[in-house]
Amino acid sequence: MLERFQALSGSQIILAAVIAFVIWAIIEFIRSVKVVKKTFGEVDMARVMERCHELFPIETILFRGAEFQRGMRIRITTTQKTIIEGELIGMNKIQMICIRTKNQIIAHQLDKIQEMTKI
Repeated sequence: MLERFQALSGSQIILAAVIAFVIWAIIEFIRSVKVVKKTFGEVDMARVMERCHELFPIETILFRGAEFQRGMRIRITTTQKTIIEGELIGMNKIQMICIRTKNQIIAHQLDKIQEMTKI
């Protein structure tokens, strides 16, 4: 086996080393892309919800005579006739409410809501 390596020229050895380096670099690049994708793709939902509770600390909302509590499932209709369904997170001091839907967290101004009902 040693004779086979001795039969290789210097340029062939360098070419083999360069090819091995390129293959290694491609593999490392693919691995790093997967790590970045996992980092940005997976969200720590507990941390997000904690932050939402901090930003929207008011737990009880009075809207047109009805009382809504944090954690209730609600359906709102906006002035643009958009319907949003989800869990009420809370309200802040500037009259913004926060709702968590299946795949979004939405903040909306209370005065731009036409209707709010419990689900």
